[in-house]
Amino acid sequence: MANTNQPQTPEQPGPQDQAQQQARKFPLMAVAAYVMAALGVILIVASGVYIYSRSRSGSDGAEFAYSISDDSLDGYLGRAVQAANTTDGIDSPTVTGAQEPIPLELIVDPGVTRFASLYPGDQLNPKYWAEPEWAGSDPFGGPSIPDNFVPVLSTDIFQDFNPTAEAIRIRIPSINLSSSVAELGIVDLGNQKAYQTPNNTVGHIPSTAAPGQQGSGWFFGHLESFVAREGSIFRHLPEITELIKQDPVDVYLETPDAEYIYRVTGTSQIHQSELKLSSTSDAQITLVTCWPPRIYDQRVLVDATLIAYRPL
Repeated sequence: MANTNQPQTPEQPGPQDQAQQQARKFPLMAVAAYVMAALGVILIVASGVYIYSRSRSGSDGAEFAYSISDDSLDGYLGRAVQAANTTDGIDSPTVTGAQEPIPLELIVDPGVTRFASLYPGDQLNPKYWAEPEWAGSDPFGGPSIPDNFVPVLSTDIFQDFNPTAEAIRIRIPSINLSSSVAELGIVDLGNQKAYQTPNNTVGHIPSTAAPGQQGSGWFFGHLESFVAREGSIFRHLPEITELIKQDPVDVYLETPDAEYIYRVTGTSQIHQSELKLSSTSDAQITLVTCWPPRIYDQRVLVDATLIAYRPL
């Protein structure tokens, strides 16, 4: 018996169904177009900001050019006052290069003393005097050296031990920095060689002076490292320029057998192509980080001079 069933043809969508499909496609295409447009705007803005920032890079170099004047450098480094002389059980500092001071008796009215005790300004660091309500807990400042450290001149040669040990830790209390220190190795890049970048640490160039040694020790750290994820140990290092205008800033370098204090004497900014390792005749260090943020073609340098040490 012959099959009389005719093959069924698929039902064609009507005009109303086609309109609904077009309506569903349109929002998706519109959203995609808006997203692409937004990404384009973001890329244009980011490119503009980068180009502008790069064109301005280095223009703030004068802001980082600061150093302690030669007239006040000795006092700033604690050289003006030597070890105390003891007379009748009373310690009195001996001022070098000056005559004996003339005794002076200071008479203060008791009423003035009582009034002065009501205002604690003499307990504040001078940098907070303009806004005492925002005063921090920083000490008064001045060229003081902790009691357990031995003051030295940066040109002194140590007699009790030979400072050859590598640095293992660095501290800068003024910017809340505390980090390990590692010796940077040399990487072969094919047509040239370069030092490793410090990975979440502060890197010391092995060919430069170790802590306590005569000459300059060079230490590098990242300002920021978004791509390589190598940390931002020196993110606050550029702030030291303003800090040393108000208070001394000390850098503590620790080795397995001693700890050294270096006092910052100046800061500067140079282009990366101008950076060259140099040395000095006395014990100094130079801290280096990249600048400005996201551009990194400049280098901020912080120079410090040895002022004290303590054996561990």
